[in-house]
Order: sequence, then structure tokens, then C-alpha cells
Amino acid sequence: MHDDSEVPNIALKAKRGRPQCFDEQEVLHKAMLLFWQYGYEATSISDLTKALNLTAPSLYRSFGDKQQLFQRCLEYYLANEACVIDRIFSDAKTAKVAIELFLYENVKRLVQENKPTGCMLLVSTMNCSEQHSDLQEEIKQKRMTVKEKIYQRLLQGQQAGEISENASIQEITDFYTTVLQGMTFQARDGVGREQLNQVAAYAIKSWELF
Repeated sequence: MHDDSEVPNIALKAKRGRPQCFDEQEVLHKAMLLFWQYGYEATSISDLTKALNLTAPSLYRSFGDKQQLFQRCLEYYLANEACVIDRIFSDAKTAKVAIELFLYENVKRLVQENKPTGCMLLVSTMNCSEQHSDLQEEIKQKRMTVKEKIYQRLLQGQQAGEISENASIQEITDFYTTVLQGMTFQARDGVGREQLNQVAAYAIKSWELF
């Protein structure tokens, strides 16, 4: 894959108003897989047009520039590939069960057949240059949103008497967030689901320490 971050002038000349001749969701799915596998900067416009079987004008006309397409792919990823954290946390009877279910559900999604490993929110902008710091910050905020939801679910558990009132909810949040992020990079390095499930199991055993 190679970098192609600049949008050529053809993007400005693309005709508007022509009907789409492709399935937008299918295109987003294929583009998402590229960004997820190779990262934002390493995925070029030419890589995208080849994989999506679209011309550059069609791509720009339908999705805007590369960054706009990437943002649409992130939305697609969160809607279709990421763990449904709100449902998991609301259905779980206790904070411990909520974290346990969330860890194991993440493992299922970190290692899947015919899909890139790891979490797209972590791996897709890891190696971005400074010129894309705004994009990195945007994804960081999405990760922080997940972390805040973990914090709030743990706090709810503490208020319900499930966690000692002397325990630091922030420290527990930091611990499980670090476990989740670490499992992503282990998955990228080829660690399989069985081993990651063992990591999740040990992380849950650590609950007693809190």
C-alpha cells in the first residue's frame, strides 16, 4: 500500500447529479476493510478505487475526499463491527458481569475469519504523520467515549455496593482499558482467540483485587 493523501484536481471537476451505480454499504464495507488492515495513510486513493471497482471521480462525488470516506468507514465500523457496549452494559446484572461480557465479546471481534485483526479505532491511525493529527484526535475521542462508558458502568456498580467504596473506579477503568487495548495488539501479532480468552479470564480473576 502507498500514501496518496492529496486529493487530485479531478475531485473538484467531478460531475454532480449522476445516479449511483453501486451499493453504498458494500463500498463502505470494502473500504473499511482496507483502512482497518493497512491504516489510513498507507491506504491510497488508487488502492481504494481498485478494491472498490470505482473511478476516482465516482469516489469523490459519492464520499468526498479520502478523509471523509475514512470517517464514513469509521461510522460503518462502529455500527456493524464494534461491540455493542451500551446493550452489554445495560443488560448485565452486575458491573463484573458487564466487564466480563465486554472482554469476551471483544475477543470474538478482534480475531475473525476473513477480517483484519484488532480494533480499527486503535490500529487505523497508529502511524499517521503530524499532518493528520486532527484525525488521530478524533479517533482518540471515540476511544475516550468507550473508556468513559466503562467508568460509568463501574461507578454504577460501586454505587450498588458491588465494588468497595474504597476502590478507585478510575484505576479499575484504566486497568480494563489497558487489557482491551493490549489484546488488540496481541491479535495483530497473530495471537489467537483461545489465548486471548485466557487473557480475558485472568483479567476477570483480577477483579477480586479491587
